[in-house]
Amino acid sequence: MKEENRVVFFSKEDMAGGFELQKGEHILRGDIKQEYVDINDILELYNIKKYIDNELYLKSWTTDDINNFKQKIVSFGKIIAQFMSAITNENFDQIYQYIIFDYEKSFWELINNLNLSKNISKDKLLGVLENKSYIKYEILQNKQIVEHFDKVLKTFFLNHPESAEIVLSVYEVKKDNNESPYYLPKSLTVEDKENIIINYLNSSQTNINYVSLIPNARNQTDFKLSDKTRLLAKKLYAKETERFFAETNGIKFGVSVGFSDNQETIKDASLSKDNLTAYYSYSSDFIKQNRDPHQLFEMFTVLFEYLDEQSRIELISKPSQLDVIERAMGLKSKNDYLTSHLFKIYNITSHLQIVGFRNELGKMGISLEDTLKHIYTITFPEKYGYANNARFSIPTGKTFLEKVRFIAPEFESLIKQYKLFVENNEIDYELLQISSNPISINDIPSLNTNKYIYFNDKNTNIKSISNVFFSDQTLLAYVEPYKEKQYRNFFELLSHEHVQYENYADYQKNHLKYLIDKNQIFVDKSGQIQFVNPSRILILNDLYTNSVASYYRYTNSFQKEVLQMEKENIVFFESSLFSKPEQDYFNFFLNKKEFTNGYDLRNKYLHGTQANPEDIQQHEDAYFIYLKLIVLLLLKIEDDLIIHIVLDKLKSKESNKQNNP
Repeated sequence: MKEENRVVFFSKEDMAGGFELQKGEHILRGDIKQEYVDINDILELYNIKKYIDNELYLKSWTTDDINNFKQKIVSFGKIIAQFMSAITNENFDQIYQYIIFDYEKSFWELINNLNLSKNISKDKLLGVLENKSYIKYEILQNKQIVEHFDKVLKTFFLNHPESAEIVLSVYEVKKDNNESPYYLPKSLTVEDKENIIINYLNSSQTNINYVSLIPNARNQTDFKLSDKTRLLAKKLYAKETERFFAETNGIKFGVSVGFSDNQETIKDASLSKDNLTAYYSYSSDFIKQNRDPHQLFEMFTVLFEYLDEQSRIELISKPSQLDVIERAMGLKSKNDYLTSHLFKIYNITSHLQIVGFRNELGKMGISLEDTLKHIYTITFPEKYGYANNARFSIPTGKTFLEKVRFIAPEFESLIKQYKLFVENNEIDYELLQISSNPISINDIPSLNTNKYIYFNDKNTNIKSISNVFFSDQTLLAYVEPYKEKQYRNFFELLSHEHVQYENYADYQKNHLKYLIDKNQIFVDKSGQIQFVNPSRILILNDLYTNSVASYYRYTNSFQKEVLQMEKENIVFFESSLFSKPEQDYFNFFLNKKEFTNGYDLRNKYLHGTQANPEDIQQHEDAYFIYLKLIVLLLLKIEDDLIIHIVLDKLKSKESNKQNNP
């Protein structure tokens, strides 16, 4: 049998299951052989068995078919165990050499699951590891094998510098949900692991993607790296990066932000001819005509778009922003904040916007810092009923180091003040001063219950449905006669075109049938594909794109749909000032507790570990980051206060109706 015709089980969630099962259906319907001599036949039975064990069936199968196949795979299990148990150290080479590539993983799974490691000698395992460099990744996914060959694998790790990549994969690399974990020999000590890393850095076999993980690797109980090792990695990464860009031109991108008089529009955006530089221009006249403190504050949404239409922070990193190349290239640390290409552009742009805006206001004799103080201490109390004793002091230092040292504790004071206001409906400064420790961004409460909507990640069905609709990897967006339009996903295609079911190829229809079975789409009398519940699909798309939605920024009809989705365990509610993605954004800049690639501004400027006072640019950048975070904090407080006022008015209206029927 040709290798490509063999059945392979990938995962329960993989959409190729139907195609694979079709290849093995004849085996399920056929007679069991009297004798099996080909190891690949045995491993194919094992892969077919995994589909049935996971209750993955073809739609064409009847209930009787499924019951018969369930009985048959019991026999498969016995045949597999009998064949595998007959493998000994003496016949191992003869059998193993014929295993096709797609089945090597299955072979080692069976050795592990049937506890057959004792049938293989240490030398035999070492021979496999030395002859097939990739096989270590399959073996190390099996706990029983690793435990049985602990000392052998420890020696292998210590003698092979590239094993550092596996150590880093265990402790640092971010894995997909379906990836099996690696197991390390328990006899490897903390010192052994660091020595493996050091040997790797000093070898000629380094991969820059793995080297980049080492400087910020998180220390754990059983994995610790010294500052010396981190510095060695940092220098090597800088050297290899410099060499790379010396040999290749790379891709440079830039952002330009400016303010112009006599500009026809209030804001304008364009790209350079090579599409590598974004130009943003804002109307100075518009700013001059709107000099009121609150109008100037609104520039951060009207002009600079710091928030979206739901008052969510637009500057955050979103997994949905990653393009195909970014997802495929390089390694990502599970302890890193995701910094996509688009996020970096947003970060640079928002930084230039606040720097430029502050300079523009300065030309008008207006202080941005004074404006923010006015918003917090005067506008919020007068307009939204906020505490009239709210405080916000303005930095008076001459240098940016002095300014940032002053503004850092002021930021902490602002979040403590709001927390006290939400909890006690007042700001008690004696209570505020009792604790000198910063509070977690995650712990700042909201005045409003059920403020944010999140996906229920435990609902695997809705995750699969969302991937089919909204992923840019779906094949359903590619269909005649719309291929030329290059829609990003199936949802976008259906939202813009009248798509006929019969236009799809048979291999694509499996995905359509899946959505039909899940009651997400239907085919009308004309053969056109339609959404069953358009409102729900729009909500799912919002959550897929932004990871969160603001309940009170939805229309009444959408709110009702969300409540139904909560009953079906599709979504859940939580309340806080910042949504979870926004909390991550703030934590990225403020500390390294959450993300090891963070800016750690709290530690640098609250605890006195800041950079050299002579590094003026670094302190200037830090000051404007803090200023931007304060702007975002005030924007989110304003949103919270507005929602609270609206809900109070609705409650009063309802109460009046009940009292005056």
